[in-house]
Amino acid sequence: SSTQTMNYDCILVNGDSYSAPTNSKVYADFLAESLNIPVKNYARPGSCNKRIIRSTIENLIELKKEYQNPLVVIGWSFVRRQEVWYYGTNENMLRNVFDNPESRLVTLDFLLNAGEATLEQKSMILPDIQIHKALTDFYTDLYTFSNCLKSQNIDYFWFSGARNTDCPIQSFPYIMSLAQVAAVTADPNILKLHDFCIMNWAQENDPDANPATGHLSESGHKKFAEL
Repeated sequence: SSTQTMNYDCILVNGDSYSAPTNSKVYADFLAESLNIPVKNYARPGSCNKRIIRSTIENLIELKKEYQNPLVVIGWSFVRRQEVWYYGTNENMLRNVFDNPESRLVTLDFLLNAGEATLEQKSMILPDIQIHKALTDFYTDLYTFSNCLKSQNIDYFWFSGARNTDCPIQSFPYIMSLAQVAAVTADPNILKLHDFCIMNWAQENDPDANPATGHLSESGHKKFAEL
């Protein structure tokens, strides 16, 4: 409701590198300034969507002890990005473990790039056309998580930070037939996940964005916060 919207007392932001804190201001900081409330930014570069959901739930439980009406803003990562448990001891690799010092959950991309992935973990890599299960799980997770927040009267706004425009659900009849997909697609608080991404938006709105990745400049983050 409009009354609830006027009474947000903090913003919880999560996502991957398109939302993560940097040495300059990001859209979360500009949102906090415009609404004059604290921001808690848990976004981390390289995050996958499983990590985003898990860490949002974990931090929201703690946040609710202090704040009554948080706004949850999430920029989702690549649907194809996967998370695994790292069993090695490489200290550089362990720096990519987020949120909990006892955890060894890490994005598979990091292990592959460092040559640390096991044969079993390499076998998890999907060809581009084999994304049916990843998309099904993603939409099921979003449906479950959005209803969890609704049950607690917590407002949210979600969008694709990373580029998922190459896997539109219209290409997958089974996925389009699912009730949870229809619910997520119709949710006014979830921006169309395969029509928008930061990189594409940056091409038209942020001339100072990273030309290769589309990561926003500080002025781009300000414009995006206003949007």
